[in-house]
Amino acid sequence: MQKLLVLGVIFFIGFTLHAQKKKENVFLHPDKFYEKYFPHLKIKYNPSDSTYIKVYPKNYATVATHVFSPTVHINIEPKGALQASSQFRTNIKTITGFSFSYRHITAGFAMSLLPPVGDPPGYVSTKYRTATIKYKSPIYILTFKFMKVQGMTDINSFNSLDPLQSTVPRPDITIKEYMFEGIYNFNWKKYSYLSTVDHTEGQIKSHLGFMVKAGIYSQRFYGDTNLLSVPQRPYFEGYDNITKVVGYNIKLSPGIGGNLVIKKHFYATISIFSPLNLYINRLYSENDERVHKETSLQWVLDGSASIGYQSNRFFAAVRFDLDGRTAALNTVRYTSAYNYIGFDIGYRFVAPRVVKKVYDQTMPPGL
Repeated sequence: MQKLLVLGVIFFIGFTLHAQKKKENVFLHPDKFYEKYFPHLKIKYNPSDSTYIKVYPKNYATVATHVFSPTVHINIEPKGALQASSQFRTNIKTITGFSFSYRHITAGFAMSLLPPVGDPPGYVSTKYRTATIKYKSPIYILTFKFMKVQGMTDINSFNSLDPLQSTVPRPDITIKEYMFEGIYNFNWKKYSYLSTVDHTEGQIKSHLGFMVKAGIYSQRFYGDTNLLSVPQRPYFEGYDNITKVVGYNIKLSPGIGGNLVIKKHFYATISIFSPLNLYINRLYSENDERVHKETSLQWVLDGSASIGYQSNRFFAAVRFDLDGRTAALNTVRYTSAYNYIGFDIGYRFVAPRVVKKVYDQTMPPGL
């Protein structure tokens, strides 16, 4: 009996290890996964028009540094009493970011690095960090982004309890945002959206392009205590005990972009999207109890512009980005705006073999 029990245990362990090994070979090794489940998968793209777009060699990787000065605004306005509005602002000197691109993948992060020295009187320091990953091709771009901002200041003097201070510092206020969006370029053969946004292509002759952007966004704006100060609460009917605003945004945006190339290496570019946004907003009290929910449909605007220099290896640009969203509820208007102005500088080089090996074993055939 004991021998049978020992043999059974050995058989069970051997079977389990064999099953785990088979599972590991398939699911923990993407090349084997695609070979088994997608044996006929082979992704191919038609080439861009080489008269207008320069496609860099596949073995090139790109590293870049980004230095930006961001401005983040959050306004909460009661209907009929704009003097009691919350006007939250950030206090970020600069953010520094780094990105790495190879073939169809770009990954990057950014954060505020400078210490809180020399803050304006009455302003609280703001911490900023973000992480981004992109999958892109000449035809479309898929982007996932996470952002966190902590520490804001209400600059509306009406909301201050201290007559000697015109601001209301709120170090506890936090914004968390998750974004997933895609951009489709209808004129990808002659117009490169990537050439000035991701710098993984080069626009060598001026051209316009039409695009469409679709995205899903989740934003949480919250504090440890009431978001509204004591003086302004009487003007917010039914919203005077709010500690958290949760918004979900679905965007569909037609857009247009243009790259103007000057003497082959210099360029100016602009892109504008006019989105139709569906907002779902939820307001919560300090007990995490939902006190209001409302859905609204809004037209807003976002876009970017830049001027820069490009060559086979080196690029540099000055860039401006704008993204604003407004949710007009029955008695309250909630607006968030993100503005960035800054400098990009980067370099292209032949990727190390280890990068190519990891990429080839991870991505589907043809990418």
